[in-house]
Amino acid sequence: MAPLASGADVKGDTSTSAPLPKSARYAGFLSIFWLWAGGNVLLTNFISGSSYSIGLGFWNMLVVTVAGFMLGYAFCSWNSQRSARYGVDEIVSLRPAFGHRGSSYGTLLLVCINFGWVGILASLAGTAAHIVAHGQGVSFQGDYYVYAIGAGIVLPLLIITYSQKAAFIVSRFAVPVLVVFVLYIVFRLATDGHMATIVGHPGDGSAGWADAFEIVFAFSISWFPYLGSWNRFSKTEKSSFWGTYLGLLLTGVMFAVVGGMATLATGEIDPAVWANELDLGLVSLLIIILGTVTAVTHLLGSGSTGILSTFPRTNYRVVCLLVTTPSIIFVFGSSLQEIFNILLVFIGLLVGPYWAVALADYFFLRKQKFDVRACFDRSGPYWYVRGFNPFAFASTLVGMIVWLFLGGWLSGFSLLTFPAGQTAFNYISATLPAMAVSGLVYYLLGKTVVPRLGMGGYKAVVGARIPAMVPAKS
Repeated sequence: MAPLASGADVKGDTSTSAPLPKSARYAGFLSIFWLWAGGNVLLTNFISGSSYSIGLGFWNMLVVTVAGFMLGYAFCSWNSQRSARYGVDEIVSLRPAFGHRGSSYGTLLLVCINFGWVGILASLAGTAAHIVAHGQGVSFQGDYYVYAIGAGIVLPLLIITYSQKAAFIVSRFAVPVLVVFVLYIVFRLATDGHMATIVGHPGDGSAGWADAFEIVFAFSISWFPYLGSWNRFSKTEKSSFWGTYLGLLLTGVMFAVVGGMATLATGEIDPAVWANELDLGLVSLLIIILGTVTAVTHLLGSGSTGILSTFPRTNYRVVCLLVTTPSIIFVFGSSLQEIFNILLVFIGLLVGPYWAVALADYFFLRKQKFDVRACFDRSGPYWYVRGFNPFAFASTLVGMIVWLFLGGWLSGFSLLTFPAGQTAFNYISATLPAMAVSGLVYYLLGKTVVPRLGMGGYKAVVGARIPAMVPAKS
């Protein structure tokens, strides 16, 4: 590993998980912007807008989409600052809050989310390729599964095993193409006479604003586990923040709104299906496949890096394969919308409260300062109790309970449905309040109980200079 700013190395860790010195960080604003714009040209963004557009109607769908993404991606950009400042992976940056072993919970969430997103995207690629092939007279038994696994899983896996940096290259090519594709969809909707139907759609009430906001916000924060894998390459915190925010926001809003418009015009949610119904042409279906390859490449790269942060001695290519293979299960799922909804419930319940604690710890307790060497020192202040910070997990649990009270009914289980919570959900949603509670509880514990027990290094770090580790300047 290259020497750090102080000239000392973090011993016992490979270059994959060890902090990057400033000299090794090569990503400026445009690189970060294109990276996250490319990562967020997810076809699932189309589905997010489609999932509530019929219930809200066009204008309400537009307002909630823009507002929800602006807030959700602001949290993502704030979260990216830990890795941008210290050059560490996302999972490593969680160790000051949760402990060395406690941060492994973040790895588990990352891997599980990866399985879901990759499976959904592979399904979309399979549908698009299936339509293309049938249009050319090519058909054979099981062809959908071959296309889904080949284009949605195998091809991205080959790209990312060749080089993790390939994601930057793929993004620079794919993002402009996909943005032009979205603009072309809007053009066709307008010229083919669909706009009157879209704009005049009153909404059938099948989804309220709180339902839509919950979908948008949970979708946004699903990026939490991935951010540090890429933003650790950022030259400055400023370029990291704005590159991440604008890259995610512009593509997120654009794709969700256009997806909602296409659904209002056709009644279909699957992008490959409504693209075919709108007669957008063969090229549009090929572009959908390109979008899948781009997005899955990002997801697999981030997922692999997260695992390597926890198990640094594991072979990179083996990890890539392990992160990818289970996603095949979702290709055989019966309902794209059902899988999408289940994944968002999983994210809201398990991801939101956990990362809220990390945000409260970094910004409000540590004032954006922590000891990087202690992140690799098992006898240091971030070891807590056998590698776990019980107070951080207790705070996370409180937030999860709040989420279950407010949004448990979204799971479809009557045992988790609370009438009072469901009523409150219609006014405040679930994930954002749960995050606020988790963060507040840990802030209070971090100001009182935790320092008195001598855990976490708060007395030594808060308000003090950063020992030896010099962050990248904004």
